[in-house]
Amino acid sequence: MTKRDRQRYARRLLEEKLRLLREIGVKEEELAELAREASGDLSSFTFHMADQSGETYRRELKASLTSEQTRTLRAIDEALKRIHDGTFGICTRCGAKIQKERLAYVSYAKHCINCQRSLEGS
Repeated sequence: MTKRDRQRYARRLLEEKLRLLREIGVKEEELAELAREASGDLSSFTFHMADQSGETYRRELKASLTSEQTRTLRAIDEALKRIHDGTFGICTRCGAKIQKERLAYVSYAKHCINCQRSLEGS
């Protein structure tokens, strides 16, 4: 997979994550804060007692997510990590390349179609 392919998939994954977060009602300001935290920008972390409301909001947000939304967000984050470490597009179960058609449909897929079918018992 080329660097350009990885960048394209990363962009798609981030767009999907933002779409999902918007769908569940996360405000734009919170999205910006989450993006800063995800980038490792420690200047977004504050230690004043009044700023604890942001942490409370995040806890409430997590509680309001459906289990499917939680799984999808986690899968997207894991896929972004695989892009970063160079293992994106490789099945985490058998080590084979994940088909481009599968990634086009499920950009955060971590298994090739054969392993996915095996896991689902098909």
